[in-house]
Amino acid sequence: MLIHASHILQTSEKKAKRLKARLDAGELRFEEGVERYSDCPSKAHQGDLGWFAPGVLPQKFEKALWQAPLNQVSEPAESEYGWHLFFVHAKSAAHG
Repeated sequence: MLIHASHILQTSEKKAKRLKARLDAGELRFEEGVERYSDCPSKAHQGDLGWFAPGVLPQKFEKALWQAPLNQVSEPAESEYGWHLFFVHAKSAAHG
């Protein structure tokens, strides 16, 4: 199983929740949230994390990522890096 996702990284739960509310209200598109507010270098690639197999990422990050819903912004999830809003593009047995 593989997963393809993008994310927005925030430094606090409060910031992540505030941004999630704005995304849910339609004030921002996910891509705009990445561009304006992500604290991760992946923002240069629209927050795209690429494809991952289980067991590749740090445990806390990976657990939150795999629990995120498909094709919608996740609830804020804490990892070793901070607070994330994930957008899972696909889960697949393989990709091409």
